[in-house]
Amino acid sequence: MSPLPFFGRGKFRDLVGQFTLTSYVPELNLQGLTAGVDNIHPDVFLSHKFTDVARGHLRNLIEQHGEVQQLARAPEVDPFGGSPYGRNHLKFSALPTVEIDYPAEFKSALSGLQLASLRRARAEDDLRLDILLRVALIKFLRSELVLQFNQVLEQCKENLKRRDDRHLERQQIMMRDRFLRFQVNKRPVMRRVAEDLLSTMADVERETVASTRHSLFGGREAAGYETLANRLIFPDSITDPFVRGERYAMFGGFDRDPDYFERVVRLAKTYLEEIGAAANDQTAEALLCVPDNAKALMFTGMADDSPRGRAQKALTTAWMSTLVDNGVMEYAVAAYEVVPILGEYGAVVQPQQLKGALVQKSELKRVEELLGTQNVRSLDKLHLAVQRVRSAGSADNLRYAAKYLIDLSRFLRDVRKMRVLEPVLDSINVVSNARLRELSQINGTLYEFHLPEEERPAESRVINHAVLKADVRDSTRLTQSMLERGLNPASFFSLNFFEPVNKLLPKYHAEKVFIEGDAVILALLESEAQAGYPVARTCVMAREMLGIVGAYNAASMETGLPPLEIGIGVAFQAASPLYLMDGGTRIMISEALNLSDRLSACHKRARRHFRDLKSYFNVFVFQTADEEAVAGAVEDFLLNYNVGGIHLPKAAFAKLRDEISLEEFTMLLPMPWGDDQVKFYRGLVPVGPGVFHPLLVREGRAAQVEVRDFRLVRWADHLYYEVCTNSDLLLRVESQRGPMVPVEEGRR
Repeated sequence: MSPLPFFGRGKFRDLVGQFTLTSYVPELNLQGLTAGVDNIHPDVFLSHKFTDVARGHLRNLIEQHGEVQQLARAPEVDPFGGSPYGRNHLKFSALPTVEIDYPAEFKSALSGLQLASLRRARAEDDLRLDILLRVALIKFLRSELVLQFNQVLEQCKENLKRRDDRHLERQQIMMRDRFLRFQVNKRPVMRRVAEDLLSTMADVERETVASTRHSLFGGREAAGYETLANRLIFPDSITDPFVRGERYAMFGGFDRDPDYFERVVRLAKTYLEEIGAAANDQTAEALLCVPDNAKALMFTGMADDSPRGRAQKALTTAWMSTLVDNGVMEYAVAAYEVVPILGEYGAVVQPQQLKGALVQKSELKRVEELLGTQNVRSLDKLHLAVQRVRSAGSADNLRYAAKYLIDLSRFLRDVRKMRVLEPVLDSINVVSNARLRELSQINGTLYEFHLPEEERPAESRVINHAVLKADVRDSTRLTQSMLERGLNPASFFSLNFFEPVNKLLPKYHAEKVFIEGDAVILALLESEAQAGYPVARTCVMAREMLGIVGAYNAASMETGLPPLEIGIGVAFQAASPLYLMDGGTRIMISEALNLSDRLSACHKRARRHFRDLKSYFNVFVFQTADEEAVAGAVEDFLLNYNVGGIHLPKAAFAKLRDEISLEEFTMLLPMPWGDDQVKFYRGLVPVGPGVFHPLLVREGRAAQVEVRDFRLVRWADHLYYEVCTNSDLLLRVESQRGPMVPVEEGRR
């Protein structure tokens, strides 16, 4: 029967036209990965530490939810070590062990493994690697959950035999009863363990992983992440009526049920086609897999006389009529009213049978008889639920119908995701056998995912590095001024500049190359084993150094001392630095050292010409000759202006773009030669777990000028980059573009 009893189809198409609907088809692609030793499935090896922690956590959860902690622990046969003096001579091994915080350890290991995977995916520019880890984690946890339950069950059985001769009969009966309940309640126990795992995985994704992924890849995320975000990833979740009832709606599980899930899906797709939202069955399913579509179309229950509100009410009424005409409406109401009484009767009566009892009198009678045989004291809650279902009026049915379509959409989406995920799970091989691991490893076909602390030293070869040179100026004049006043310049410099700079080194994993009165040179190294974002973190560190100088100058001005001037250059070399040995001291040799020296400098002519410059920016580059006239040796004819700025060359910026995702935009701003469109790049730099620093970089073009008066001749081809630190500029950009903050994914 048509679900359009009140309007024609054309009218409903007009109503649907008020809403913007989107489509979703789950997809997950791991094609192109190297096949493993069987030449079919990619081989994946998961961190030893993670798998050990995960097994302990799973076992602990199973024991807790199964209420067999005491029974699952092997009893100490002789806690007093045979001593005639009893407790005064307890064996050391019999003393209580330190409790392990299994949830915290598992959460930390899971977060560390996923962050390491993201860094590797960024380094290799292949998001499939991170997707591969996610799939392997799901496969491992699914199989390990069943394995750990069976191991706990066997351990309980073995311990129960050991207790036979050493415990009183009453205690033994209690233990046997607890063991039998544990066996019978396998499905509820595993369901509660799965809920805990899903909660932890969601917390890790929300708190750390999603923000890091956004920082590294921006909006360039694979569709597979959405497919993996699913509450049904553990075995039997799709068919478990408790999962359906508590997380979605309790749709029927058998072909004969009027509210059988696939039958209700067909009704919903027909409904979408009838109201003009979908052209065919395939389009209807793609629309139905987006819960936001159902939320948009359905009546909210709030008084709303707007055209949109009237349209929602008419569309919801049509959907309710579809359910009524097909004998599903009462079951839709019962699907929600049965949930509050599952805790009371669900252990005795099957949830689907209990739901049927709220609708059918014959089924209610059978359920009452069954509960009577189990000595259930009160049936009041059951009868009240029956009354609520039978007394539901049109307003109630409208509300239930709307919720039913929304929950149907959510459940269908997750069921279809599992249909895509299952074959992908079967397509990979999570290696646990040491021999297979070695064979796959030596053949170069093994995808290994380790925690950072497990990385082998052999894989820690440095592959590139960034160098920071801070050119400290006027230190001689400042030193002389302090000596004339009888002050100690060494302690002043040390406490206000060098000590704060030294404290930055462990924070950014930097190493000291050279420090003296008028120069500070630091280096950040990146290894094969772990991406360290050397340029991005060096830029943030350089900005903190400028903050230190600012605080230093404020202290100097309070005492009447001249301020300190600094210019910073950040250079990058796509190779490991070389070292000379001077006794026990390593001396770095690197092209980046020489380049950073030029970048941090400030030419006297430029400094003199722009001594009264008021600008948002602190770095400018001037060219004194035409490119053709100098036969390509442009570097020899560049004059740098760098007063309190951070100067990057083109190669360092290219590495920065490779390390993090950068948003490009332009703004009209005042410049020394008049208002001009300025190109910016901004992004987030991961400094530590869950810690991100915003970064704003300006792209500049060298100005060819007359040397005598710095009159602009033309814009040259040479590009340079500056890390922007002016607070007024940062506020202006933020007000126009919005703040740079890590994005949290709230998708289900």
